[in-house]
Amino acid sequence: MVSHAVWSAAVAVVVAGYVWYVRRHRYDRLRAIKTKYAFTDDARSFAHMTPDQAQEIEHNLAEHEMPWLYEFAWLFDFLRTGSTPPLSIVIGNSGHFVHEDTMVAHRRQQDTVCLMNAFLAQPLGSEYSSLAIARINVHHAFYPRINSDTVLYLIWHFWRACVRWIDLVGWRRLEAFEVVALWYVWREIGLRMGCKYMPDTIEEVTEWSEAYRKHYVYPHKWNAIYNGSILDMFTHMAPAVLRPLARNCIMALLDEDIIWACGWESYCIMPRAVLRPVLLGLLRLLAFYQRWLCLPRRRPYRRSPSAPNPQTGLFNFPDYTYETSPFYVRPTWANQWSAWAMLNRLRGIGVPGPKYDSDGIAWESMGARRPTEGQQSQAEVRVRAQAKVLMAAGWGYRACVPFQARPLVPPLTLGYGSREHAFPADVVPLPLRSEPAEKADDAD
Repeated sequence: MVSHAVWSAAVAVVVAGYVWYVRRHRYDRLRAIKTKYAFTDDARSFAHMTPDQAQEIEHNLAEHEMPWLYEFAWLFDFLRTGSTPPLSIVIGNSGHFVHEDTMVAHRRQQDTVCLMNAFLAQPLGSEYSSLAIARINVHHAFYPRINSDTVLYLIWHFWRACVRWIDLVGWRRLEAFEVVALWYVWREIGLRMGCKYMPDTIEEVTEWSEAYRKHYVYPHKWNAIYNGSILDMFTHMAPAVLRPLARNCIMALLDEDIIWACGWESYCIMPRAVLRPVLLGLLRLLAFYQRWLCLPRRRPYRRSPSAPNPQTGLFNFPDYTYETSPFYVRPTWANQWSAWAMLNRLRGIGVPGPKYDSDGIAWESMGARRPTEGQQSQAEVRVRAQAKVLMAAGWGYRACVPFQARPLVPPLTLGYGSREHAFPADVVPLPLRSEPAEKADDAD
């Protein structure tokens, strides 16, 4: 009979062998990209990185290396949109994100997530990526109070959120070329979304964004109203009795300036100073597990459909894209009758079906609909027309979106991209707020 010591030794050898195997292959994809493009720690090796290369690197992070954390980072940063009144006032009063009917609010949120996933996941300049960006641009055109600088501020934060969260709780820190690649992707997207000023470098956009935050991140009632609606959607799947705790956990992970801008200091049922380290510790424990015990993904995480439903010609989205109401998800046995689906039915949570447009949707039809069918049809025609322009455009092309004619913050340089549709070099910025907001430091 085999002794206990022998069994223990055998188990130890197997575990050690598995950990060695994971460690050996965990960095395969990173090493492959560095070898393919000869990227090193020397910034000169990636000084001439192309947008195509940058998006390949973004895809590796978002679909292979850290898909959950990457998507969590930029989705979580949606709450940043509710910290700057120039945006929260416009979005809140649009009547879509903030609405007493959860079907309206959830559809609008789901549309935004699906469109953003599409222009990130699909090759920039491709048909689907261009349609997604064009749909957002046409929607923005109906709100002339939006300033290009506010869009740029959010572009910077979507980039920064991914870098910051991965470095904070990811299973590895980002390489220097990956940080630059993510900025190049968002920089190109920002131009295609019509930003009239686009900083060239990370240092330039960081300096500009600090100036924006100093003057335009401040408390306002619409910050709390809009972000409260976002919190409701983030916690929609939680049991009702646990939703206050779920909201508190989200608040604990938010930056101090968002809490301050929304006036939420007194809404935290547990001290942030206590809860935040606990949550970050759990996320770091997950990162430890991924680094030492998880093999690399064999298949990419599917963020966006690559082809329409052959039966309808419309696009269905994965049922894990963003769990609120299951819009545009194709019904399957699993999401209709599995134990999880039955539990959702008992809790009154929706399952895919005609009520949620389970046949799919066209890119140009997504987002807030116009008041009449005729106006909606005209908007969709404009989306398709602008998408063709974006598909034919080269790198550095700036789309024409009728944002406010003057910037909120003075541009630092002429910036990146073509001068077409840019702020004129001698433009006079709009007057800054007379009382700059006191900046709250981030608490990691």
